[in-house]
Amino acid sequence: MKKLWYCLFYGLCTFTLVFSFAWMLSTQTTPPGSAPAESASSAPPNVLAQAPASGVALPQGGYYLCDEGGRLAVYRCGADGKPTQRLELTEIYVNLLPEPDALRIKQGLVVWGDQELASLLEDLGN
Repeated sequence: MKKLWYCLFYGLCTFTLVFSFAWMLSTQTTPPGSAPAESASSAPPNVLAQAPASGVALPQGGYYLCDEGGRLAVYRCGADGKPTQRLELTEIYVNLLPEPDALRIKQGLVVWGDQELASLLEDLGN
């Protein structure tokens, strides 16, 4: 009877690992390190909606965070709020984040300031 429980336990563990790896591979749309599907200079419309209102001076050091190949990518934003240059492709897997955070990252998120970026990356697990 003890051997039966060991077999069931190890079978369940094996199934869980195989299913997890298959799920991670199926959700990965582009290989890590490759260029994003859309150009970094053409930001999604929601980036401009998150920019401060007109008449307010834009702070320097804005950052755009998005999902790229299943991982969190950090882009530097220009004065107009559009991403201009990829700074980092982190080791944070978006699909492993809590659902609200993953949705915000997949939609694109603008952060204004180095301190806010560092705090957010620390909270997400970097």
